[in-house]
Amino acid sequence: MATTTYFSPIISEQILNIKFDPNFLPVVATSFAFFLILYKFINPWLSNFFVNNYKNLNEAQKIDWSTRINSSINALIVGTICVYMMIADRGLAANPLVYKSYLLKTNLSIVIGYLLSDTLISTIHYKAIGDPFSIAHHTVSTYAFGYVLTLNVMPYFANFRLLAELSTPSVNLRWFLDVLKYPKTSKIFVLNGLSMTSIFFFVRIVAMPIYWWKVYIVAITPLWPHMGHFRYILIVVCIVLDIINLYWFLKMARGCVRTLMAVNNKKHG
Repeated sequence: MATTTYFSPIISEQILNIKFDPNFLPVVATSFAFFLILYKFINPWLSNFFVNNYKNLNEAQKIDWSTRINSSINALIVGTICVYMMIADRGLAANPLVYKSYLLKTNLSIVIGYLLSDTLISTIHYKAIGDPFSIAHHTVSTYAFGYVLTLNVMPYFANFRLLAELSTPSVNLRWFLDVLKYPKTSKIFVLNGLSMTSIFFFVRIVAMPIYWWKVYIVAITPLWPHMGHFRYILIVVCIVLDIINLYWFLKMARGCVRTLMAVNNKKHG
């Protein structure tokens, strides 16, 4: 695995010769089709077979249910690959501005395909499940990840942002428990709520200063000016994503407090 630092003239030459790489776009298309097939056919069939109360859900809930299964599958695949790369790929941290990793590009292709499919579903069924914050999140993420995938720029930062996917399964589990009418004071609901809020806090909120410190470190290197407009894409997109994550976390934290208060009242009621 390459370990050339981003101070290297070799990397500087790569920056000056960035070219569009379409090789992984078929993987994006495959991921897009895969998640649409899951949503439309496989998820409803499996849910109806394994979940007794699924048939009692209304149409909007069934749409949301299937998209959340997709979301969880994407998060587990992408999050696992992301963590592996953070641990095992030394070249990624050594070359945060320009670095070509086939595993990273495969991971980005999966997530971009998922984001496009979920945005399409949310747009078609906007009245039922549409959320402007989610659509905004998907749009800016796809835009930024697309640059990394096709131009091999800012790879470390894309992989770092994908750590946020680790919080998704517990967020979706909370929704599943709620729609299946589990009491908010039940043990599984409370434990998942605490887990969800904690994981979200660490991978999306605590990660913010770490992420921006890394941006500062590369911004004071001689190669940063060569990144041109990619610098502004990196900064602006991530500011938008961080604002959305802060909004979501505040809602989550308030919900967690309400649940804990309800549990406490139940014990002393």
